[in-house]
Amino acid sequence: MKNTFNKNESHKNLLRTHCISVRLNHEELQLLNAKRGEKSKGEWLRLTFLNKLPVAIPAINMEAWKSLADMSQKLNRLVLHLETKSKGSSLTQTELFAVKRLISELRMNLITADLWK
Repeated sequence: MKNTFNKNESHKNLLRTHCISVRLNHEELQLLNAKRGEKSKGEWLRLTFLNKLPVAIPAINMEAWKSLADMSQKLNRLVLHLETKSKGSSLTQTELFAVKRLISELRMNLITADLWK
């Protein structure tokens, strides 16, 4: 049987043969455990040092999600209504008011979305 392990210099550089020990206090260990997720402590520290940590995706802000979903439904209903109007007819004052109000509400929700966190 042929040995498939090639002992050239590039493979030697890939082997992790060096071990570094670190001491942490209780709070530091808690922080490490909270941040590392499913990764082992050593793997997480190595990835952190190499700047190769996967991007953390924040949890969904349910209040912002609900508010923006509600806004989306209102805008869809308004667009549907406006699309049913005849081509030559202009917007009524009520329709203009509704458009302005929804745009204002959307802006406010987008601006204050950071405050909900």
